[in-house]
Amino acid sequence: MYIVTNTIQTETDHSQKIIQQFTAGHTKESMDAVEGFLDFQLMQRELPDNPEITELVVLSRWESKKHQKNWVQSQSFKKMHQRKNPQEKTDSEKKRPGIISSTIAEYEVLT
Repeated sequence: MYIVTNTIQTETDHSQKIIQQFTAGHTKESMDAVEGFLDFQLMQRELPDNPEITELVVLSRWESKKHQKNWVQSQSFKKMHQRKNPQEKTDSEKKRPGIISSTIAEYEVLT
């Protein structure tokens, strides 16, 4: 099994909108046809030392690394993750509103 997490720090005021975007796009129906996909979870917590920041963790489970990488290269993935306004020019404009940072981690499950 292969697990990928995306840990996203968001401005708390924007967190519900970001949660809705993930839950709308990563529905069971939209992912059922993806070969090797097992399941998806979305978790959240407010940072104890800063309630202005909410941390979201997107966790997806896959049969294998190959299955996950195939999906990332697919048109389905690109469509699900495309920006609404792709003609953004500057770094500050490219940043999605409310998102402070995003960190991807990938894991091979050993047991």
